[in-house]
Amino acid sequence: MNTFKHLLTTAMIAASIASFAQSTTITVTTDSTSTTRVTRTRNYARVTSDFGIYVGLNNFGGSLPASYELSPIGSRFVALSWQKRIPIAVNGATKLRLITGPEVAWNNFMFEDRNTLVLQNGQVAIEPANVDLHRSKLVTTQLNLPLMVNLSFKSGFNWSLGAYAGMRLDSYTKVKPEGGASVRNHNSYNLNPIRWGLTTELGFRGTSKLFFRYEPNSPFRAGQGPDTSVWAVGIKL
Repeated sequence: MNTFKHLLTTAMIAASIASFAQSTTITVTTDSTSTTRVTRTRNYARVTSDFGIYVGLNNFGGSLPASYELSPIGSRFVALSWQKRIPIAVNGATKLRLITGPEVAWNNFMFEDRNTLVLQNGQVAIEPANVDLHRSKLVTTQLNLPLMVNLSFKSGFNWSLGAYAGMRLDSYTKVKPEGGASVRNHNSYNLNPIRWGLTTELGFRGTSKLFFRYEPNSPFRAGQGPDTSVWAVGIKL
């Protein structure tokens, strides 16, 4: 009987220790003076930090006048991100995390030929230069806050999906004539102070990842610039 009571008590303790929040040690003494020691340690997933560099290409989408044609290689996207990976469900083979954290992003829109972006009577317009240009581009700097849901599979494959919103920090045009010096003009260029978009990332744990971003709304204020979307694609290092 004492042996049965001892086994029953031990089983009950083993079944209940899952509810303890920290490492717990329990000692049971039976009538036969035997002692059972049960120890269980619960491991908690930690919030981890991640620094990433996004490098890729960006461009306008939709139907635009030919004068807004961008260089497909010269129009680049760069972002520096400081992200937190917050565990939600990480006990199974498929782990679920929330990813968020600030980033600084640069959109470089490089115009083709002699086209330059100017302001005319409160409207954004394209105006051809009188000389050949080595470079003509619009650069926007933005502080973004993304929010993504991340799925990590047993194979190591990762997939993140979410959205981001950000505020404009700076914007300027940079025009460099052939053989001449660059000229920068800082202005809002009728850009929206707040922009938002959708984002997705995929790749394997511990390696670079592919990313794609899409902003369905125009970066310019309604009626004060072209009605266009913005997309970016590249690699997160």
